[in-house]
Amino acid sequence: MKKAIYRVIGGRDVTVEYDESAPCEICGEPVTEASMAGTTLCPWCDIGVCRYCGIDTALFAEKVDGGSSVRHWRQHMAWHCDNPRDNDAGHPS
Repeated sequence: MKKAIYRVIGGRDVTVEYDESAPCEICGEPVTEASMAGTTLCPWCDIGVCRYCGIDTALFAEKVDGGSSVRHWRQHMAWHCDNPRDNDAGHPS
């Protein structure tokens, strides 16, 4: 377990414990570190950058695009998981 400290409105600090090996809600890879979005998203998905190849994208809430951006991102991440030797090149955009 790791701890993340967030400063909330009013200047008070809140400490949250989280499991760094828990899966990210978006990509399913281990969270590894807390992100600005909290402890359920990995830092990469939080900013829309692939942890393997560096491609960036915009991830929208399901109510905005019907879930297509997150679906596309999950397919992209699944490709990397299925092709670990090629994680630096040849990825689908």
